[in-house]
Amino acid sequence: MKAKSKNATPFQLGISKERLIEDLRKIGMKEGDTIAVSLSFKSIGYVRGGPNAFIDALLEAIGPDGTIMMNTYTRTFHPSKIATRKIDYIFDYKKTPAVTGIIPETLRNRKDSIRSRHPTCSVVAIGKLAKYLTKDHEENSSPYMPYSKLAKVNGKVLCIGIDDNAVAIRHEAQYLAGLFNIVPFKEAVKFMDRNGIVRIFTWNTRQCVDRLPEFLPILRTMGFVKDARIGMANSILFPAKEFLEIISKMLKKDPTLNLCNSFFCVWCRELERKLNLYTKVEKKKIFQKNSFVINLITLVNWFRLRNYVVDDMLLGTSGTILKAYEIIPEPLRLKVKNLIQKIAL
Repeated sequence: MKAKSKNATPFQLGISKERLIEDLRKIGMKEGDTIAVSLSFKSIGYVRGGPNAFIDALLEAIGPDGTIMMNTYTRTFHPSKIATRKIDYIFDYKKTPAVTGIIPETLRNRKDSIRSRHPTCSVVAIGKLAKYLTKDHEENSSPYMPYSKLAKVNGKVLCIGIDDNAVAIRHEAQYLAGLFNIVPFKEAVKFMDRNGIVRIFTWNTRQCVDRLPEFLPILRTMGFVKDARIGMANSILFPAKEFLEIISKMLKKDPTLNLCNSFFCVWCRELERKLNLYTKVEKKKIFQKNSFVINLITLVNWFRLRNYVVDDMLLGTSGTILKAYEIIPEPLRLKVKNLIQKIAL
């Protein structure tokens, strides 16, 4: 056997489970904690034992009375692809793989883990409060409801290697602030319900989060954010309750804090139009103070959004319109869709 080089780096030797547990405790994880974890696994460095060793480290750090939750999000599609049967994809919470990385997917495949039923934003949890966090997270609930539940039990959020991007919980803050469903950016997916029936789920998506990392320094100055390294990855740990209370309150009081500076961001430009935020923006861009540019953006975004509105009409909330649409012969479907567009104008 070759002897280990005296000059070997931590990356070459690999990061042990024991080292991970030590790092997790240094950042503030304690036995009995309920923690939502979002991460870039590769940012940690080479972990000896791979994904399962990392999950074992998390579980040992919180002990038998703790709980770990992760996002197991899945695919969604433009409504037209669902309405015209171009997509055969069906979400089944028992089988459909997550698109959120190898760690959540590995946790999902553990026998003692529990996954929620939400068709697009499911979570997986393991531990003492796993049932509580995943219960009732279905098609009729807020997409990010488990994070409000996490806050109620004084849970924490651990972000590893993703800077100050507090993924998922930031959307729950937008939801609590009343901003989530203002702009009708619809996507859809087929899913299998509790009775084994395939149904269609539509939801508002594409909420802009470009400026939300700016809130973390505020929480940091208030003493709510702990910074440390997990392996080689810069990481943060913060309480879910304080995050949601402070950020949702700030966004509700001043929605302009969510507005990005991109001319092309449909969500932000429509948000400021619908809430008439132009007079509240402190440092206005030309597209927030010039009436001609504002009207131009409004027109462009109307064209960009109208397909989402029309396709949502085709789908319907229960799929009844979709069934009628499917009866129409293929060559006539485009004409029917164009007719609906004219009615919607």
